[in-house]
Amino acid sequence: MNTGKEITLSIDGKVCKSTFGKTILEIARENDIYIPTMCYLTKVKPIASCRMCIVNVEGVDGTILSCQEKATDGAVVTTNNSELYTERQNIMKLYNVNHPLECGVCDQSGECDLQNKTMEFDVSDQPFTTKEQHRPVENWGHVSYDPALCIMCEKCVRVSTEITGDEALKLHFGGYSSTILNVKQEKNYASLGEAAAVCPVGALVDTHFKYTTNAWELEKIPSACPHCGGG
Repeated sequence: MNTGKEITLSIDGKVCKSTFGKTILEIARENDIYIPTMCYLTKVKPIASCRMCIVNVEGVDGTILSCQEKATDGAVVTTNNSELYTERQNIMKLYNVNHPLECGVCDQSGECDLQNKTMEFDVSDQPFTTKEQHRPVENWGHVSYDPALCIMCEKCVRVSTEITGDEALKLHFGGYSSTILNVKQEKNYASLGEAAAVCPVGALVDTHFKYTTNAWELEKIPSACPHCGGG
């Protein structure tokens, strides 16, 4: 089937028309159908690290990731049921391992995707745990990185490699010890500001903003800089 050919599919009972080549998530968003995500960015290739965008497709065993699965003509998609809710809830419980549910003085509190999804999926306790590790905050110039708050969504790395292109950030795999590395000698690379702008939690924060105010007290303005969120 050629990319661009018109297709029709059903998402949660709604008939959706689109073109072949688009993902289920893209078509769902075009039709105002909500599918939760934690790692999705529209301008980069699908990251598929969070698994929150799972859906069921009639005739397909198990769940699939809607962020990377291309929609097909005639597909019948379910984005929410009790099984999907429970699986997403368990994913959030794993995200919250040793991550405080009471957010205190975190600069991202009030606009934190992890905080919002924790409440959305009613995660009120923490049944999972692991041995805590000392992971000190790193100063990267105008941005600080707190690996203890990082959820390894990889958004910042993809911004650095696919949008700004300076490849300043790299993912270091190590299980629970995985972290983000600043691989450039210069600490004030342009992508650091953009990386902080897409961080869904309080792991990457502008050092000039840190501990100065609350998110709900700020006013958002358009950014004029093509490389970072600093404007």
